[in-house]
Amino acid sequence: MLTPSAPTSSTQAQTRSVKASQWLIKYALPAGWLALLTGMFWVGDRSLYHKLYYGLLAAPTLAVITCQPKHLTTFVRHPLVISYILFASYVCLSVLWSTSETQSQSLIKRPIYILVLMLSASLLATAPPNRLIQVLKAAGVLVVICTALSYGYFIYADQSAHGQRFSGYGALYNPLLSAHIFGFFATFWLSSWFIARKLWTPLPLACLAALGVVILATGSRTPLLALSVTAIWLCIASERRRGWLTLSVGALLAVVLLYIYPTAILDRGLSYRPDIWLEAWRTAEEKLLFGHGYDHRLTLDIKDTRLTFNDPHNLELAVLLAGGLVGLTLWISLYAIAMIYSWRNRRNPSVLIVSSLIVFGFAAGLTEGRDFLSRPKEHWFLIWIPFSLLLYVWLQSDSKPDAAK
Repeated sequence: MLTPSAPTSSTQAQTRSVKASQWLIKYALPAGWLALLTGMFWVGDRSLYHKLYYGLLAAPTLAVITCQPKHLTTFVRHPLVISYILFASYVCLSVLWSTSETQSQSLIKRPIYILVLMLSASLLATAPPNRLIQVLKAAGVLVVICTALSYGYFIYADQSAHGQRFSGYGALYNPLLSAHIFGFFATFWLSSWFIARKLWTPLPLACLAALGVVILATGSRTPLLALSVTAIWLCIASERRRGWLTLSVGALLAVVLLYIYPTAILDRGLSYRPDIWLEAWRTAEEKLLFGHGYDHRLTLDIKDTRLTFNDPHNLELAVLLAGGLVGLTLWISLYAIAMIYSWRNRRNPSVLIVSSLIVFGFAAGLTEGRDFLSRPKEHWFLIWIPFSLLLYVWLQSDSKPDAAK
């Protein structure tokens, strides 16, 4: 009679490796995402926020891939990932003709950080359904609490804040950049309310109201514009009647704001944006096809003024300046793939939420920003976090038929 052979050491090691990777996916990666989404509010320094990402999200992600490299197979075949790799590879290649003063090794690391972020989202797609969306909701609540406490301190206790625009505390230091994050979470709560069954759902409405007040306190008009575009997207993508209610309430609030507090919108005019964009376009025309290279030195002198800018205040122009028409085409391809999928699957509540974040980020990038490839910072909330969330939702949706079998 044959007796079953004892498991070999290689089999035992493989079992331990699988269990370790499952534990990391189930617990470590959600914790890392929560830290990424909220860390700038409670980490006291920007460099610490970078280390937070490296230690709590990037390291566990790479550990899972080391244990189970088979996860890479699905990841690298995904059209969104392929499009990003093509774009990032071309941008890295443009370092060869860039005038950047930053070391090439440091520049090339930045697209890899983003790729690891997307990889972490794809790994979480193998976890229980909606795990990452649940983390996003928890982060949204935590951010509102942190923001409310920070704003309360700003108003009542911070003596140096008198007459200043609100930016937040922790790793937040610039009101325009902070507004990107506040707008990101305002978009999340707007879309969450939009898909809610009941019209008067307290949590999304309360969070949206709190973030709206804080966005006004930053003095940044970019998130207001981007939220308006997002509301239009929600109306178009959804057949629910409350979309028109959203636009009506938004228009009413805009009129009230102009009447009560006109300086918030009108005082600063267009902030030299048309002049900056025109000068950026002239600079882009010098090397229109391939661009000036990643992280190139940029100086935009505004005529008839003594002002000089090193930021085109438009992410698409920034891509055009760095990568030329070739880079811009690859950049637009990313958005085209994302929005085609989002439109076809717009009846999926998670897709509607995530696509709203992508629309918000794109609209906000039309008037702000240069750092389209960077270390973890505010611009990630406009671009790469929404793309990673869409990748997560996409992969989870694709896996459902297999799970049903």
